[in-house]
Amino acid sequence: MMQKYLRNLHRYAGLLFAPFIFLQTISGLVLTFGVFRQVDETLADAAPEAVSSTWNVLILGMHYGPGTIGWIYHSLIGLALLWLIVSGVWMWTDSFLRKKRAEKQKQDS
Repeated sequence: MMQKYLRNLHRYAGLLFAPFIFLQTISGLVLTFGVFRQVDETLADAAPEAVSSTWNVLILGMHYGPGTIGWIYHSLIGLALLWLIVSGVWMWTDSFLRKKRAEKQKQDS
């Protein structure tokens, strides 16, 4: 009973937090590797300052978030990801051990 409840909770938590984790990942990759750096450099001369800096401000704001709301958002995302990892490993380990026990019982019979 507990296993079924945990699996359902894990599934729905994953569906709920997946878009937010995805946005954090993409914005972090853009900031880290500068995926759009070449486009930004090419357009920097031709584009007005407001246009060229808007992209950077948008990505930075999305990734780091403002003030207390950003802190709460990032804390929830981090805790959700940690919970999904721990519960996923726990369910996998439980399933693995059950298979091993079943195989052992089958061999003993």
